[in-house]
Amino acid sequence: MKSTPHLKPHIPDGTPQVSWLLAEGNYTHLHFHNGSQYLLAITLCKVCQRYPYLLRLNKQLAVDPTLIVGWQRLAAKQMIVVLERWGNRQTVVVSRRRIREVRQLLRQIKG
Repeated sequence: MKSTPHLKPHIPDGTPQVSWLLAEGNYTHLHFHNGSQYLLAITLCKVCQRYPYLLRLNKQLAVDPTLIVGWQRLAAKQMIVVLERWGNRQTVVVSRRRIREVRQLLRQIKG
């Protein structure tokens, strides 16, 4: 892994740099659109504040909404999201507390 970069806040009119974030305790793995990655000694919450375009799905994962290709409500308190990264599809369970927020944002973005 490369050394920790200086994280600059996202420029609102700029193109998104970070593809997705994965948390492991107080550490966060940043995965960029170009395929590179970094490990930071910063919590996922603080990194999400620097990149407000990321959509937090659960306590371990935040993604760029452009990676979401589908979603499904299984029950009143269950939702899954289908992500596509570099040709691979993956399903992720959205936490109960974030279902409303995720659903509203996806309706705005995807229609």
